Amino acid sequence: MKLSVFYKDKMDAQRLALIDKTYASVFKAMIAQTQTGQWTKAQRRRQFVNIVPILALYKTFLQLGFSSDKAQDFARQWITRRAKKMNAVLRFFSLFPNFSKTFRTFFRKAMSGTEIWISDFLTDTDSELKVNITKCLWKDTCDFFGCSEVCGVFCSADWTVFGNMKKLQLFRTETLGTAGSKCDFIFKFN
Repeated sequence: MKLSVFYKDKMDAQRLALIDKTYASVFKAMIAQTQTGQWTKAQRRRQFVNIVPILALYKTFLQLGFSSDKAQDFARQWITRRAKKMNAVLRFFSLFPNFSKTFRTFFRKAMSGTEIWISDFLTDTDSELKVNITKCLWKDTCDFFGCSEVCGVFCSADWTVFGNMKKLQLFRTETLGTAGSKCDFIFKFN
């Protein structure tokens, strides 16, 4: 979906006319910056799909003259749209038997390795999964691009992804992206 379509009722026509072209330019420049030797191939792939598009969106809004708070709000709107789709998929899979086991298996697989996250699994039972994340590619990428204030927008999307579910509840008190010492995920299964 074009940004000019998604944000059509949220800004003036002059900015709307510039948004898609400005975004394409900002995104291209940011992707070029990720091609440095600092990032692995797996990290660059995750950045290209999940992280840089939102940071480029944020920077686009800044270039169009919006305040940081408004740019974060616009980025949050875009992320929430995607998070709702992920939530719908998760709610569908929660209808299947052994959802807890399946969820925990996929979550553990997603957390494996150290390129994207560094995590410590504290509890992994049918009723609870506790994970502390101490390093996060989202946080590292936001910091790299001088957009640490946007990382909290990514973190807040977790409440949408894992929210509104009968068989799963998320509890969390802090995240790396909001100046915490870790992301303390606790999933409770019903």
